Amino acid sequence: MTATSSSATPHILALAPWHLPDLNYQPAHYMLKETLLSIGNGYLGSRGSFEEGAPAGVSHCEGTYLNGVFSSEPIAYGESAHAFAENNHKMLQVANGKVLKLVLDGESVDIHGAISHQRQLDMHQGVLERDLLWQSQSGKQLKIHSKRFVSQQHANLLAIELTITAVNFSGPLDLFSALDARYPGYHKAGDPRVGEMSIADTLSLVQQQLSHNGGQMLHSAKGSGTLVAAIWQDLLPPDARCITTNEQAANLLQQHYLLQLVAGKPQQLHKFVIYCHAGATSEHSRLTQQAASLLQQACSTGFATLLTEQQQWWQSFWQGADVSIDGDLAMQQGIRFNLFSLAQSAGRNGQSNIAAKGLTGPGYDGHYFWDTEVYVIPVMSLLQPELAKQLLAHRYSQLDAARQRARQMSHHKGALYPWRTIGGEECSAYFPAGTAQYHINAAIAYAIRSYYLATGDAQFMADMGAEMLVETSRFWLELGFFNARQNHRFEIHQVTGPDEYTAIVNNNYYTNAMVKLQLAFCCKLLKAAPDLATALDVSAEELSLWQRAADQMYLPYDAELAIHAQDDSFLQKQHWDFANTPAEHYPLLLNYHPLVIYRHQVLKQADTVLANVLLDEQISLAQKARDLAYYEPLTTHDSSLSACIHSIAFAETGDIKRAQDFFGDSARMDLDNHHGNTEVGVHIACMAGSWLCLVQGFAGVRVRPAGLFLAPNLPEALGELRFRLHYQQRLLEITVQGQQARCQLISGAPLTLYLHDQAITISQGATL
Repeated sequence: MTATSSSATPHILALAPWHLPDLNYQPAHYMLKETLLSIGNGYLGSRGSFEEGAPAGVSHCEGTYLNGVFSSEPIAYGESAHAFAENNHKMLQVANGKVLKLVLDGESVDIHGAISHQRQLDMHQGVLERDLLWQSQSGKQLKIHSKRFVSQQHANLLAIELTITAVNFSGPLDLFSALDARYPGYHKAGDPRVGEMSIADTLSLVQQQLSHNGGQMLHSAKGSGTLVAAIWQDLLPPDARCITTNEQAANLLQQHYLLQLVAGKPQQLHKFVIYCHAGATSEHSRLTQQAASLLQQACSTGFATLLTEQQQWWQSFWQGADVSIDGDLAMQQGIRFNLFSLAQSAGRNGQSNIAAKGLTGPGYDGHYFWDTEVYVIPVMSLLQPELAKQLLAHRYSQLDAARQRARQMSHHKGALYPWRTIGGEECSAYFPAGTAQYHINAAIAYAIRSYYLATGDAQFMADMGAEMLVETSRFWLELGFFNARQNHRFEIHQVTGPDEYTAIVNNNYYTNAMVKLQLAFCCKLLKAAPDLATALDVSAEELSLWQRAADQMYLPYDAELAIHAQDDSFLQKQHWDFANTPAEHYPLLLNYHPLVIYRHQVLKQADTVLANVLLDEQISLAQKARDLAYYEPLTTHDSSLSACIHSIAFAETGDIKRAQDFFGDSARMDLDNHHGNTEVGVHIACMAGSWLCLVQGFAGVRVRPAGLFLAPNLPEALGELRFRLHYQQRLLEITVQGQQARCQLISGAPLTLYLHDQAITISQGATL
């Protein structure tokens, strides 16, 4: 199959290095732009909808989300069985506090009366701005400018500044500010990726009330009982007057103000909205008092100071994370948007993770997958190590739930992490492509290893990492077995690998290979730290058993084709008939029954190829090239996780042209809506993968037990690549041109790294 070329796709938003400019109102793309212009801070996310709401007649998906906060509902099965997932979690969709509506002489001020209209998301400052020049039917003109941001320094805060100027008249203007918890959800029948969120289905109103120039709501999340408070305050122009009204509906609070406009004189309103939550047993009054206190702090601080804090946070982030690409503006915009989205969506409190769609839409119900561990944490370990640690801390917080899940699945030892979840409980109702993907355990182990190699954080390993490694390693000895009929090789049966177009197989190569990597790493770690092994009650006999399983792990291989077999049966199946599959039948999962897909040699995404990329130097380049040549033509890339891995694989094996094509697909996956479903949220793992394309693929960066390695091979079309990364308490800047690299140690102790396997030592301030 072939990667999509970004140059062949018209850009929905204009190109710019640091901005996402929306220069034209396009009704057909309104919902897509809601996603692309989303803002968030890891806890609170808000889609990029108009303050006055969606225009009549357009598809839209209003959404304000809280990460790690969820409702729970029973999963309905026609036929059930033992240990099937019982409940589905849904990321909370909460009250929309953005609502600001203007009415002039009884006429709503909206996009339909616009003389000109444009928006832009400033990624350097984390601010969404909008300019609207509007004319009434009688010829009166208003100029409206808004700024909106979700604060990076204050996790609970959404702030808006609205500036209104009468251009050619003086007179009154009605302004309505609201908190709306009755906006509709969004659902797309027949597409399991979309999910279905609705405030009506997930929140129960506990209380609501208006206050002076604002109001508050308190809800209880259905199933989980979590309490959620939303409260807002408007700071008005001096001569504004509040028109009190008692006409309030359940789940909708609204304040009505009358502004007196003078031609050419701007009037400014500031709106602050606070969201916070507490456990089901918390006192209502305590949560509402907390929300009121946070709101008072925001109002006292003021919009200008809060905006300055916002700008400073993003400036600090970009100083350590920015990537510069010369010669390709589309790719430059794409990689910055992807890094911006990662920073906005990742949980930072150790109690939340990063959802597959981040905080930008309802896709996958806001669930957490292995995407975090295989794609996001290896990136964040080198860009924001503290954030990577918080993501791992979230998995540690759910270790007991993983132990419980292992017992439900009839395993007496160890822990089994859920395939998809928010609160720690397995939420996948389709076990062949859910629970059977046991490799989630190996993904978490891989993330721990990646973080440890990048940071050397021994304290984290002692506090959390080693225990997760031990419990998941114990699980593998429960699931797998030494096959006495096959020279006692270690095998793992009835699993599903990353390729969801193949299910319930024996000896999936990816799973077995990643378990081998995990067991070997765990054994090495505990042998070097016997006190840690003792503290975790790991005996010498248990360590020996893990080492034996690693040494005798069966990795299926076909000698005739000289490739790794994806599993014991994959190469025996008939090939999928790509030539006679209509373009509109992709993705296959929406057009064919799973059994039809399962009986063919066809892949949704990288599987064997992914294992080879993650295993790094343990697989020869010649072997990687043979595996890649066999499996890529069978891969539909229906998963957004696939293109970036193939880019790295082609770069590593020397096909830079193919690597560049797949990178282009990854870097602008969402900006150009390559998969046709960005309307319900961005593809977070793909975004992390686009950074890996550049840094692992073209710069050849590898973090190995022996140190930091570089083997650059940058396509000519990208000119020069410059990026920074954190490595074991050091900050490095690396510049790549062709097969050459320039390395500067910005801070930290001297470092020996390896450029094309040649050892080079650099000191702080030095450039080599």
